[in-house]
Amino acid sequence: MRPMTREEVRGAIVNLEPSENKVRLPVWFDDVRWDRVDYLGWRDLRSPQRAYLVTEAEGQALGVLLRQAPNDAAHGSRAMMCDLCRFTRRFNEVSLFTARRPSRDKRERLNTIGLLLCTDLDCAVKLHSKPIRQPFDPPVDEMIEARRVGMRSRTITFIRSVSEPQRTGRRRR
Repeated sequence: MRPMTREEVRGAIVNLEPSENKVRLPVWFDDVRWDRVDYLGWRDLRSPQRAYLVTEAEGQALGVLLRQAPNDAAHGSRAMMCDLCRFTRRFNEVSLFTARRPSRDKRERLNTIGLLLCTDLDCAVKLHSKPIRQPFDPPVDEMIEARRVGMRSRTITFIRSVSEPQRTGRRRR
């Protein structure tokens, strides 16, 4: 991912309400190793249920505001898979995050899209871990690059699905 400025990251969030215009960047923003991340994900320290996801596609910054749903203890010790990195983790390490679609119509303000995401928003760490290689698998570097390409594609698709207007089933007459 290419390096981004603070203003560019703040301006990339497509689903902010007018009352939510303050995007607090993480304290470690200046230390981001942009070549090692495929998205920038962080939590708002003043509102822990709020998280942000920003990536870059075709030279343009894209981002969304996410809200973490409460983890349900009913899952027990079941494993869950992150929708972005596709790693399976314990149930409390993956959470449902929802993103509200931007809308001027008050009736559509409850229109949200969700995904299961690593609770700590550190998919890049998992992607760069050395895979267990079988005899006919490609080289490790190729496997890691394939993971990164897949996650970037899924991240961009999700963010674009939030920002696109919803297609309704009604036909115009």
